[in-house]
Amino acid sequence: MRHPNFLALAGFAMLPAAVHAQVQPGQWESTVTVQSIDMPGAPPQMAAMMKGKTTRQSYCITPEQAAKGPQEMLKQNPSCRFTKYSMAGGVISTAMTCSQNGGTMTAQANGKYNSTSFNVTSTAVMSGRMSMRMTSASSGRRLGPCMGN
Repeated sequence: MRHPNFLALAGFAMLPAAVHAQVQPGQWESTVTVQSIDMPGAPPQMAAMMKGKTTRQSYCITPEQAAKGPQEMLKQNPSCRFTKYSMAGGVISTAMTCSQNGGTMTAQANGKYNSTSFNVTSTAVMSGRMSMRMTSASSGRRLGPCMGN
């Protein structure tokens, strides 16, 4: 089943944009909650299992990573490219396209950020041999210095 991989990519694709630019380095915690999901042709229980699911992640942002910004961070995935990117004055608005598993994912995100937190809503659409439409809400906050480093 490849749907969880799509879910992770859709959520993660938008998180770095909200977290890595104009923010303080350190230990961060973020959550992504699936608000709605439509998976034509999939068993209804599959979409029901994902709707409302919250994924929580903790990670360290180094001073070097924070200085590079989100566009550099996403260049690690050569299949993704921004088609729109605006992050200024506490407001973020992005759109990106990724090729994956014989299909294409497009994702748009809008929200607010400051140097220690962010809140973003996003919509991701997967087309190709697997199709899906998902909306999610992401939030994050800086917890303090990086742990274990």
